[in-house]
Amino acid sequence: MDLRLFPLQTVLFPGMRLPLHIFEERYKIMVRECIDEDAPFGVVLIRSGAEVGGGAIPHDVGTTARIIQVEYLDEAA
Repeated sequence: MDLRLFPLQTVLFPGMRLPLHIFEERYKIMVRECIDEDAPFGVVLIRSGAEVGGGAIPHDVGTTARIIQVEYLDEAA
């Protein structure tokens, strides 16, 4: 099973909510696809690297998440 991954510097515990502000284009695309397909994604803790800009190396274990609410914000100028 292919699962889209969202590496973060936080842990998502099963059954918990995790509000996200998605601003990187690659993750906007990922979120849009998950909404369109009603598909889950994985949240994994970053082992090394940065959240923003790519190059993060995730841990091997994470939590499956599902989008249950979306609030679209105006793009900053």
